[in-house]
Amino acid sequence: MKLNWPLMAGGVAIAVLASILYSRSMVPTALVPVDATPLPAATVSVATAEQRDLPIVIKSSGRAEAKASVTVKSRLDGQVAAILFTEGSLVHKGQILLRMDAAPAQAQLRQSSALLARDRAQLDKLQADSGRNTELFHQGFISKSGLGQTEADLHAAQATLKAVQASIDSAQLQLNFTNVVAPVDGVVGAALLPVGGAAKANDTALVVVNQVTPIHVAFAIAESELDRVRSAMAKAPVDVIATVPGTATSVTGQIAFLDNAVDPSTGTIMIHAIFANVDRKLTPGQYAEVNVTLGRRERTIVVPAAAVESGVDGPFVFVVKADATVEIRLVKLDGQADGFAAVASGLAAGERVVTDGQSRLRAGSPVRVAKAGSLAP
Repeated sequence: MKLNWPLMAGGVAIAVLASILYSRSMVPTALVPVDATPLPAATVSVATAEQRDLPIVIKSSGRAEAKASVTVKSRLDGQVAAILFTEGSLVHKGQILLRMDAAPAQAQLRQSSALLARDRAQLDKLQADSGRNTELFHQGFISKSGLGQTEADLHAAQATLKAVQASIDSAQLQLNFTNVVAPVDGVVGAALLPVGGAAKANDTALVVVNQVTPIHVAFAIAESELDRVRSAMAKAPVDVIATVPGTATSVTGQIAFLDNAVDPSTGTIMIHAIFANVDRKLTPGQYAEVNVTLGRRERTIVVPAAAVESGVDGPFVFVVKADATVEIRLVKLDGQADGFAAVASGLAAGERVVTDGQSRLRAGSPVRVAKAGSLAP
């Protein structure tokens, strides 16, 4: 058998090379030379944690709602004769907004008035007959049954007169209904039926009036905050500040009431705050950011909110140590207010935390402080 010496020599060479590579892979890491160049110090801004009072504030967002939104309808069948309001204007309770065609109600009133005059004349005649027949009965000229018939006719005429009077009152009421008035103070929207349009009693919408002074803002809070809100409401009225993003609009009101159930799909409950809104800064449907002040935390550890980072294990801060390196410190927060975070645990007063430049840091990173300061009073 003839051997292929060049092929065998190549196989031996590959085996030797593999043995060398394996032996090198088994060398301890500590014996492998590494680049010992120290990391450059990152420039950061820091602030010192302080112990101070901080408001207890719940932040949320919601939308303004009219305290009452009333759809005005005609109370009788008929046509719109006149529109007496300016769309989008402020109106007052009792102000005439529209006038319906009054001709049918006026005709009914005239008819009932004529019937009243007829029946009153008939009643006067029967009253006279009753008096005369009573005297004739006592003189023996008419029977008792004849007198009884006269009295029955008189009582029937009196009842008829009352019925006619009631029909007059009804006709007058229908005539009054031709003036459609504002049910509340508020702002009117667009006319929903033009002049000449036919309205059906208590069915056809004519205009919507939104009561905006006062106005509500509805917003949701987590159910975990419910007990704290109720506790604050039991002590005193709870202030609410609503701010419209992108504007200088900021108004102060108070919590009016809480909804009667937590939404199980979101774990939140709706709160309704009421605002005087005298200058009409808030409009129904408008988005607003809401701050609810429930009291004050006394002597709590406070750092700028910018110092707090979020991680998989929860919030943390970079603490600057004495050797100018940083340590990652997990903290437990107890809320935020006015740009500051209240730290329940994990940090002590006097420790310095990084407020800017965290993206360049990791545990043990050296730092150079470019700006240091304390918290604003």
